[in-house]
Amino acid sequence: MNDKTALRASQAGMRFIAQMTIYNSGNFERLRQFINESYHADLSAERDVDARIEDFRQRYETVGKLQVQQVIATGKQVVVILLKAEKDDEFYLNELKVEEDYPHQIIEYHHDVMV
Repeated sequence: MNDKTALRASQAGMRFIAQMTIYNSGNFERLRQFINESYHADLSAERDVDARIEDFRQRYETVGKLQVQQVIATGKQVVVILLKAEKDDEFYLNELKVEEDYPHQIIEYHHDVMV
């Protein structure tokens, strides 16, 4: 099974694909809508949408688009993915978890620089 197929077989993977497609388009108003619709209320309470959008915007300006290098792990509710940035030589580790039940809202999202 290739990386794209593995992501598509996972609820978390489908959320990851949607989020990264919007991020890579640079459409931060659409990304705001996605976060409002897709992030669980508990996650939104930890960090509001404006702060998240600002993080994504700064990341986009600094490192550009992000491309999947390798899917490290997938499950129905979790994915761990290694990404490569367009504008630097760094690698980034992303972990995204969704709730078990429909609508599979995102309950955890991490984006970390690999050191």
